[in-house]
Amino acid sequence: MAISHTFSSLCIIRTSRAKDGKAPVYLRITVDGQRAEISVKESIPVDKWNSAKGRMKGNSEEAKSINKRLDNWETKVKEYHNTFIRDEKRINAQALKDAVLGVAEKDDDFLAYFDAHEKEVKSKIGIEYSAGTHKNYVSTRKHLEKFIPKHFRGRVIRLKDLDFDFLAKFETYLKLEAGNSINGSIKHIQRVKRVIHVAIMRGKLDRDPFANFQTKKEKTNREYLSQHELLLIENCQLERPVLRKVRDIFMFICYTGLSFSDLAELNEDEIAIGMDGDLWIRLDRNKTGTVVNIPILPPAKVILDKYSDHPEAKNKGTLLPVLSNQKMNKYLKEIATACNINKPVTCHIGRHTFATTVTLCNDIPVETVSQMLGHTSLRTTQIYAKVIEKKISKDMSKLKLLYGNQSSDQASNQ
Repeated sequence: MAISHTFSSLCIIRTSRAKDGKAPVYLRITVDGQRAEISVKESIPVDKWNSAKGRMKGNSEEAKSINKRLDNWETKVKEYHNTFIRDEKRINAQALKDAVLGVAEKDDDFLAYFDAHEKEVKSKIGIEYSAGTHKNYVSTRKHLEKFIPKHFRGRVIRLKDLDFDFLAKFETYLKLEAGNSINGSIKHIQRVKRVIHVAIMRGKLDRDPFANFQTKKEKTNREYLSQHELLLIENCQLERPVLRKVRDIFMFICYTGLSFSDLAELNEDEIAIGMDGDLWIRLDRNKTGTVVNIPILPPAKVILDKYSDHPEAKNKGTLLPVLSNQKMNKYLKEIATACNINKPVTCHIGRHTFATTVTLCNDIPVETVSQMLGHTSLRTTQIYAKVIEKKISKDMSKLKLLYGNQSSDQASNQ
């Protein structure tokens, strides 16, 4: 039974928001130590407030009228608390607040709830989420907007309607109708599951409708540039200034391993002098929230110096004049063609190149590489190590063939 261990409600005033001697009143709901507050649209003279009782002092008609309205607020939240217990709903402060404010019914619409979560992500860009994360939620929302009317005609899908079958159909739609890859489909499903997890935590659902739904990622090859390809791009004679700029920024990624979102926001505050006396990049990764420390290699330092006074970067307050990810990848495709490189060169390939060609191939320990990449799990970085092992195996097979032929020749001469 979903009954909370502790519950209380109390009217309080915010003296920090007082104007002309009057402070706004809030109804504070506390469940298991977690709080939520509701503005009750009342203002009370600070010197006439009884904090212990949570009411206005005195027997004036004004005091009686205000206190009666405050009684009604507390009665309402207590009634919802009892209703939640009766209906065996998950109880928390936010869920009770929503019920009192009458937003529970609106939030019962799955798409409306997804929209609310997407807006919350947007409001926290730069705090808890990156702009890229918000963009991904918008993309998932567009797929849901097309999927639901097509497969559930005439129906409004509510949170309580969600089940295993809904997610299974959505996965099929993503792969067969929307043309997503297996791993791309999984990302959309993970976002839907994340929104549902939030709904459960806020008491909108008392069960996880997707608890038994399992996804399995498809193993993919991590493309990266070899040392030869890296030098081809670095030394390529490019006529257009924009291509030269994009090439430089891409090379900076290859020599630092920064993700595009971290690179685009890199600023002076994230450059520090390390204990070795050299320059380091020290930042909190947008994607994982982990702190990364990256020594700035000489080729990367040259690029920073080159763009130290660039007007585009100065206007943005960043160290490099980074274009949008889409434009960067478009120009990188042109650069790859000019260099006769038959690989899908993107900003993210630059990060893979740092992990493989620049570090692991030069005997930098995988644990060190993992820290510089900002991975939260060493297993993520070990994928690159396996790529290197595969390359070594392929290279050594030629050597084995050579020594095998020599052994055969020696045996025939005996």
